[in-house]
Amino acid sequence: MLNWSCRPAEPSGQPRGRGNRVCTDFAHASSLRCAQRRNRANAKGENYVPDIRFPGFWREDRHLSFFLAFLVLMTIVVPMVGESRPGRIAIDLTFALMLLSGAIATVNRRMLMSLIIVLNIVEFTADLIVEFDPSFSPRAWDTVLKVFCMAILVVMTLKQTFLLPGPVSVHRVMGGIAAYLLIGVTWAFGYKLLLEMIPGAIHFQTPLAAGVATGEPSRLIYFSFETLTTVSYGDAYPVHRIARSLTTAEALIGQLYPAILIASLVGMALQARSNPAPKDTEFKL
Repeated sequence: MLNWSCRPAEPSGQPRGRGNRVCTDFAHASSLRCAQRRNRANAKGENYVPDIRFPGFWREDRHLSFFLAFLVLMTIVVPMVGESRPGRIAIDLTFALMLLSGAIATVNRRMLMSLIIVLNIVEFTADLIVEFDPSFSPRAWDTVLKVFCMAILVVMTLKQTFLLPGPVSVHRVMGGIAAYLLIGVTWAFGYKLLLEMIPGAIHFQTPLAAGVATGEPSRLIYFSFETLTTVSYGDAYPVHRIARSLTTAEALIGQLYPAILIASLVGMALQARSNPAPKDTEFKL
């Protein structure tokens, strides 16, 4: 469904709504409905000027869809991938594509988006070098870059979900789901960074693979969402005090986030219902 609205133009030096009107189409400025209203305005002696805009929430549907799809892959499919070289490369590629789609979908500032893309390329290149040259040691800075980029995406996604005005739409709900999954993935790489600094911070019932001091990413993603959803099977638990603090914080977020999200969406829906837009200035196709 496309939302249409016609509002008076505000040219410099002229009062609002005197002779010129603007037809706003969030999807296509030259669509049939806008052309029809332009013809009606011309018949009345008014001049309609197309105002091309992106939606106020999520610039394009497919960007958010790709972002959410890659997050689902990271949370559900990645834990199934083995620790072979092709499997690790596939995980790194999926993560890089997730960051890229997230930057395009949520970040509006070009400089910040460019920063995330450049850091994404750097850390993906470092992962590939490690795969084919084990003597190369990034000394955990590649994990730091991952956590930093995901933290930015978490903030931007939460901002667009909770702070931007607008109606409750499927995009806002998808944004809330994406933020929840992104929090879990961010914490997983936070645990990875912790294990690179303190290898025994988290105890796993099944021993880690030989030569993999930081643990498999799939295992850490599983542990992160086990903590986020407060579901514990006893096969992994924190040992170090920093790990315990991180798991406590993630568990609290996992409990509070759904309640806050639902309350916010219900509040936005009630506010939109109590303050409906004027019928003569909104059209739906």
